[in-house]
Amino acid sequence: MKLKRLMWVVIIVGVLVGLFLLPGGAKSQVDVAKEFELHPLIRLPKLGPIDLSVTKAVVYLWLTTAVIVVGALAVSRILKAKPGRFQSFMEMLYGIAHDGIAGSVMRVGVATWFPYIGSVFVFILVSNAIGLLPLPLGEHHQLSFYAVTGNLNVTITLALFTFVFTHYAGIRQKGAWGYVKGWMLPSAPPVMRELIFVMHIVSEFFRLVSLSVRLFANMLAGHAILAVFFTMALVFQSYLIASVLQAGSVVLFLFEIFIAFIQAFIFAILSAVYVSGALEEEH
Repeated sequence: MKLKRLMWVVIIVGVLVGLFLLPGGAKSQVDVAKEFELHPLIRLPKLGPIDLSVTKAVVYLWLTTAVIVVGALAVSRILKAKPGRFQSFMEMLYGIAHDGIAGSVMRVGVATWFPYIGSVFVFILVSNAIGLLPLPLGEHHQLSFYAVTGNLNVTITLALFTFVFTHYAGIRQKGAWGYVKGWMLPSAPPVMRELIFVMHIVSEFFRLVSLSVRLFANMLAGHAILAVFFTMALVFQSYLIASVLQAGSVVLFLFEIFIAFIQAFIFAILSAVYVSGALEEEH
């Protein structure tokens, strides 16, 4: 009942905020496409082909890191035998990461690889959550929503960590030759065995693509739809249409909170599956 009331309060507040902003909508000239462009906030010299300038994506990464560090320090200082709400919430997240993700799919190596699985889950969850907060980093320094996980460079980097750690775990467990030999099917005919080996190599790279693109596409699409709904409410300059569109955008916003958690969960559990497969799977 409390959750239902909270949802209605959020929807009403969101509609009222949208209606309050409506009169200035014509002057704001919000361009949805430009909200996803990255312009230097602090210009720095280039290091060869690499531009070291600070963009809003970098700022969001800094914010994510800061929130995680501050949260970890806070938890370490308030640990009690009888936990409060904040400690209970953090323990719930830990339980989801340890038992619901790593423990549920990994039969070996949980103690060794849980720190990475838990870290990637928390990092993506926090970055997704920060992306749902309006910050003055939009076009012309307007308040805007931006998910750093909606940046393909970020998701590829996260996927590369999983890719590298997966093969490191397999090589460490079985040795380089034993790990690579496990990609073949010993009982298969010679030509088929080589074909299976090539197919496995291709599938490993497709894992990298699927991990990065899945997270990127879901977060980008969600924020794009939110931006379109809000912009349409401003463009139509009609209080009736704006109230309907703004109510829809608030509902989508609540759904995006769920998506933010689900995408972090999926990325972490797939990472656990891949690492676990490298440790124990025989072909």
